[in-house]
Amino acid sequence: MNSALTETQKNQIIEETARYVALANSLYQTNIPIIPVSFDLTGHTIGMYKVSQHKKIIRYNELIFNKYFEENIQETVPHEVAHYIVDMQFGAKKVRPHGLEWQSIMQGFGANASRVARYDLTDIPKRRYSTIAYQCDCQVHELGIRRHNKVVQGKTNYFCRHCRGLLKAV
Repeated sequence: MNSALTETQKNQIIEETARYVALANSLYQTNIPIIPVSFDLTGHTIGMYKVSQHKKIIRYNELIFNKYFEENIQETVPHEVAHYIVDMQFGAKKVRPHGLEWQSIMQGFGANASRVARYDLTDIPKRRYSTIAYQCDCQVHELGIRRHNKVVQGKTNYFCRHCRGLLKAV
């Protein structure tokens, strides 16, 4: 499978993203700016609206877009733009991610308001997460980095479901 989108396809995705922002501006009488787009998302996540250090961006997964291009143009692009519009109009922390406001924008876009896509992603590599070995009285467990950090910070302890022993880093 060719994993790279062509420049023409990338430009089409960027133009569709801008078109939905313009549509939202027309529908809601706003002046929301066009949002930057990147194609750096990996794993099984297709698209993501992200705010980091007051910078807003929509990220798309190039591999999945390449495999299901037309479907993602029709579904993922309006989905992520709707998250951006909700944030700009209501503040993302004040509303539910796929709540009534988001659903209303998706309806205004004439897009499917489904929260998840159902694609065969068996040939798309998954992201690998770091795990840390922990031992109880009966076996070794693998804790993800978030749970490990909570233990290190003293925020919580974890116990084995079988022997109920405290998990300790190996």
